[in-house]
Amino acid sequence: MIYDELKTRPAGRPKVSIGLFVYNGEKFIRKRLDSLLEQTFTDFELIISDNASTDSTSAICEEYAKKDKRIRYIRQEKNKGAIWNFIFVLEEAKSDYFVWAAVDDLLSPDFLEKNVKVLESNKNVVGSIGKVKPFDTNDNDSEHDEIDSAFRNFKKKLRTTFKSKSFGTWSISGAYEKKVRFYLKKSTCAIIYGVFRTDKLRESIVIESFIADDWAIMLNILKHGDFHVVDDVFLYRFERGRESKGIINLARSFNQGFHGIVFPWYPITAWCIKNLGIKIFLKNLDFFIQLNFEGMISFLIDLTRLFIHKISKK
Repeated sequence: MIYDELKTRPAGRPKVSIGLFVYNGEKFIRKRLDSLLEQTFTDFELIISDNASTDSTSAICEEYAKKDKRIRYIRQEKNKGAIWNFIFVLEEAKSDYFVWAAVDDLLSPDFLEKNVKVLESNKNVVGSIGKVKPFDTNDNDSEHDEIDSAFRNFKKKLRTTFKSKSFGTWSISGAYEKKVRFYLKKSTCAIIYGVFRTDKLRESIVIESFIADDWAIMLNILKHGDFHVVDDVFLYRFERGRESKGIINLARSFNQGFHGIVFPWYPITAWCIKNLGIKIFLKNLDFFIQLNFEGMISFLIDLTRLFIHKISKK
């Protein structure tokens, strides 16, 4: 059974660590914490790393930490960047299994229970998640929301036209070359928020900062085993997360240099050439050509959006 190993593990050591990385998350964090603390699987620690938030995030986290001893709240003295905070919560984990938690997503109550069961029963599986369903709010969080919405819809149509990476989740297994191809062509990046074996995840971490660093981590962890998807919706992803802020804003936050902004998918492409090997890269050359072409188009679309914002203020 899932709970059998509790008898042999060191006292006080949880089975699962959840790493919640956050900066200025007051809009979502109460609902997020509630969805984590309402899990039917209760043997976990919740590590919250607050990247020097300037809103009420700190007060909310301290309030919850006082009520639940499973919460370990850490406030950073200064903002050290999203990638640093993402890795920090993993380094703090003390468990067999680990889950990254974005502040604006939600989980079903049985997320941990069912995914831990998969990992306990199949040692070849290094990560597990369920189906992912997007959600949105009715909030108008921008004075130019109509302009941004129009451009978001246009980019969705563009992705459909080019048959870009979808929002689907599928199990990934087989030879490594096959897993790479399947992940790049079919799987959503949201699977990084599944339940993973902590040791294998640490071996797979990527410390460089670039757009799609989570793709790189997934490509590394797939070297250690298979990825499983339970046929139930467990994760609800906020549609207007960081990816919806525009490719230029995203590139400025994660990529280095001017070329990393104009060609936003160049850094992940270069990483794949170096770390997957030229043979596997060439077998997926069509994907990277399409990806980088879409990146340039997205850059031009985003540049147009920013220009319209600018002239609309006059």
